[in-house]
Amino acid sequence: MARRTSTAIAVVAAVFALFAVVFAATGEAPAAMVFPAGSIEPGALPEGVSILRWGTGFAVVTSERGDYVRALYGKGALLVLPLRKSGCLALRPASST
Repeated sequence: MARRTSTAIAVVAAVFALFAVVFAATGEAPAAMVFPAGSIEPGALPEGVSILRWGTGFAVVTSERGDYVRALYGKGALLVLPLRKSGCLALRPASST
């Protein structure tokens, strides 16, 4: 049982790491969830990055900059994941209809 649990945790961690790597390379999403938010002060966010929500341990931010994800990592973010307005992870930009 413990082996299955640790394998499941490893798979989930690998998926999140893949999302983070792809997102860092593309930076294309309407918003991003930043972990841990405590490593970046709201006033120290990269230029052009706006806060949508600031919680304990995470922040939801957005930007028109193409490199804002890399800039967040440069400011000390541990993990930056793509986020849609609905809250679901997204690797593609929202389509305009």
